[in-house]
Amino acid sequence: MAATPLATPMERAPDPELGTAPIPKSRYTSAAFAQREWERMWTRAWLLAGRESDAANPGDYFTFEIGPESVLVVRQADGSLAARYNVCMHRGNRLREPGRGHAESFSCLFHGWRYGIDGKLEAPLDPESFPQGCVGLDLRPVRCETWAGFVFVNLDARASPLRDYLGVIPDHLDPYHFDEWKVAFDATIEIECNWKTSVDAFNEAYHLAATHTWTLEFSDDVRTVYDCYDKHTRMIFPEVQASPRHPGAGTVTEGIKKMFLERVGVDTASFEGGPAEARAAFAEAVRKMGPVMGCDFSEMNEAQMCDDFHYTLFPNVTLNIHSLFTWVFTHRPHPDDPNKMYFDFISLMRAPAQDIPRPEKLHFRTADGDTLAGACEGGDLLDEDLYNLPRIQAGMRSAAFEHLHLGDQEVRIRHFHKTLEDYLGSDA
Repeated sequence: MAATPLATPMERAPDPELGTAPIPKSRYTSAAFAQREWERMWTRAWLLAGRESDAANPGDYFTFEIGPESVLVVRQADGSLAARYNVCMHRGNRLREPGRGHAESFSCLFHGWRYGIDGKLEAPLDPESFPQGCVGLDLRPVRCETWAGFVFVNLDARASPLRDYLGVIPDHLDPYHFDEWKVAFDATIEIECNWKTSVDAFNEAYHLAATHTWTLEFSDDVRTVYDCYDKHTRMIFPEVQASPRHPGAGTVTEGIKKMFLERVGVDTASFEGGPAEARAAFAEAVRKMGPVMGCDFSEMNEAQMCDDFHYTLFPNVTLNIHSLFTWVFTHRPHPDDPNKMYFDFISLMRAPAQDIPRPEKLHFRTADGDTLAGACEGGDLLDEDLYNLPRIQAGMRSAAFEHLHLGDQEVRIRHFHKTLEDYLGSDA
């Protein structure tokens, strides 16, 4: 019996009752608030740590850095994944530097204590010199579960299962079959802003008219819809159609032709029709590319073929999902300074039949004037956001600015803060 095709729910979520209270700026600037986030939220939420494909074989590992902690995610001999704190239980030395690698065992470079890939202490140096013994000094475990090729960890051993935490997300995103997507770009950017300042920037389309004005020729910021669920949110951002703010609204602009139709082989010289026909032509052309790329788009509707299906997974994951590529952002707090953060950016391509070598991670710092233009597809677009973020953070520290003043188009930001309050307490 054939499996029932999957389908992403398209119905609108009920509008949440979140009020209009201002959001205090201290949530973005206060070291005390950042400490409270660490104690009550970061150590209890499920956090995206990486891709299963980055630890494909027994002994393969990658690290995940969050706040003051470092976690080793290791493929086990039986094919499962396990996570352990990346710290030797003798004197606290980190076992591995941040990144990916392979190990038959993990030996501490300080005194040579050796651990198996299962975290068991195999060989402490001169164990007879410890009158108290060396029992119970295996690497400490961390909860580790997977979904759709993504690896999540949770520092709370008593946390509910990942699937419960994700809520509606698997039902929404399983039709994309993310387990078959490949990493095409990987970078971490240190930004001079709070991690929430970065999350906020990608939680609304309200900023496009001023920040990404040139995209209005093929992106519709006005008809964007916002859905809030339990912990997570969605934004469906129409593309292959111009914004009503653009003079070419209602027509097939040159931007639509160049940025979309011509890229998938549509002959724009002979093309006839309006935006609806352009969207249909783009979707059909992408579907025809499926067999060559080894993927099946039959479970995706026309909107999913054309538009940006944008999901935020609380607390710090942004998914910009398209039919052929997805941008995955994770926004990590700096361990010591609430005015800095780490922005992880991987681009995934849905091309299981194509050989896409795993790229090495690149590193950038906004404080050094680094930009992404030329480093990746869409780097110029992201540079416009990266330019704003440190300046937003600097402005928040002004005595003239007291709180965030949010409108209806920023409902996902307000929902985010409500979820954060649920973790931190009503007196947050």
